Amino acid sequence: MNLKINRLLTAFLLLLLTATALHAQTRRALVIGLGRQEDKSWGKINGDRDVPLVKAMLQRAGYGDVRTLVNEKATKSAIVLAFKRLTADARPGDIVYVHFSGHGQQMSDREGDEKDGWDEAWIPYDAYFRYGPQDNGSKHLTDDELNGLLTAIRRKIGRRGRLLVVADACHSGDSSRSSDDEIVRGTNDKFVIPGVKPAATREPLKETWIMLSACRDYQRNAELRTENGYVGRLTAALCSLTADANGADNERFFDQIGRFFDRNRTTGGLPQTPVMSGTTSGFNILEILKK
Repeated sequence: MNLKINRLLTAFLLLLLTATALHAQTRRALVIGLGRQEDKSWGKINGDRDVPLVKAMLQRAGYGDVRTLVNEKATKSAIVLAFKRLTADARPGDIVYVHFSGHGQQMSDREGDEKDGWDEAWIPYDAYFRYGPQDNGSKHLTDDELNGLLTAIRRKIGRRGRLLVVADACHSGDSSRSSDDEIVRGTNDKFVIPGVKPAATREPLKETWIMLSACRDYQRNAELRTENGYVGRLTAALCSLTADANGADNERFFDQIGRFFDRNRTTGGLPQTPVMSGTTSGFNILEILKK
């Protein structure tokens, strides 16, 4: 009898361990893309075209939970809510991918953690180009707010979890076509909040995830012209390279992204350098982008 009970307990524990291992591989994603804005002062871009490309890449990688916010659906409140729902659903060991394709802008640093006095912000659908009655800065998704939302996901998925953030946007650059062959995401015009006098009074927040950005904060992010229209340069690189990038560590894969940018540089355009930041060791990017 004791032997039978032991066997049943052993079988139960094996089933429990197997279920736990399978759950650890749950893949979840939030993909945001904007090609239109409520404020028509923003230049026309094609971040919405990136969404089906990213979604197809993730589905090939085994993501069963891919949530998307496109154009009018990607308001500030909707994006924050999507992050909170993603956090609520996430479990320890989950693999999480977050993607933003849209405009970026620098704005007055209200928290006092930027040495240059400017926060970097993602631009939701309802964020305005300049300070005014429609937007006092609360419609922008600042790097500090984003850090808080991502930190909540990181805590939920734990050390065994994987978190990759991709920003196919820029924090500076021209907000419209600078030539017949170049469309860029972002603006040189900063969002200035009256009365805020930026001064660094605390240390910048840490990134406990890997983040890939399409350019440095002083560069512009030019879209890539393809036979199917303009798409994000970083988006195109990821979707193109993951198919053949077997066994590459993070540095080698990031180097491949840089070479992709060099091969597809806009004629006469300014240099654009992709950036990898955050916790870049401990797991392989390709664990997230491929099965």
